[in-house]
Amino acid sequence: KGIDVDMPAYCKYVQKNEDIIEKVDGAICASVLDGIGDPLKTWQNQDAMERLGVRPLPCFHYGEDERYLEWYMSKYEYITLGGMVPISTPQLFYWLDRLWEKYLTDGSGRPKLKVHGFGLTSRRLMERYPWYSVDSSSWVQVAANGGIMEPRLGAIPVSENSPAAKKYNGHLDTYTEAQRLALIKRLEDQGFDVDRLRSEYVSRWAYNCWGFTELSSIVSETQPDVFKNLHMELF
Repeated sequence: KGIDVDMPAYCKYVQKNEDIIEKVDGAICASVLDGIGDPLKTWQNQDAMERLGVRPLPCFHYGEDERYLEWYMSKYEYITLGGMVPISTPQLFYWLDRLWEKYLTDGSGRPKLKVHGFGLTSRRLMERYPWYSVDSSSWVQVAANGGIMEPRLGAIPVSENSPAAKKYNGHLDTYTEAQRLALIKRLEDQGFDVDRLRSEYVSRWAYNCWGFTELSSIVSETQPDVFKNLHMELF
């Protein structure tokens, strides 16, 4: 967004709040101040933050020189992949298939280290690879745009002001009667008031918090697809 982040202040914030920032096997779950599109800058920021007393999770971005990924893998047990939000799903399939097969998993398909996916909650991509963790802001964005994230059905527009209300089979109110009644019953069985979901984005936020928790459980029980990089390479 063009905002300059004060790195020393960021590090002091992490140190001050270390007691409430999640840790996994000793690794603090705070991200490096990354330079998207500039892998050298990201690496320099990683080094600078560590000199200031914070060892953040390093980040390797879409399209960067894979030597940076190899270096991070040699030094850290928990890394992050970023820069994926603007990239199409077909492109991500190719890129991620390559990374997971060539670098991130062993011959049996088991991950060699913990990997976090920034801005990634596509169910197809979550189920395809053995991520340790992922995140995105879609739970907020979908709610703000009048929708809920149903764990098994995906985004469903429910707001009374949503433009999708005029689209056949594109909104809770334009589903077939059987579909609509079944979904309303499911929402009520889950403890949510349908009228509040229609009119209050905060209620949709609450639903989406619940929905993503459920989706996490569903994905965790799913075996990753067999991914294989089928594209010819020089070496």
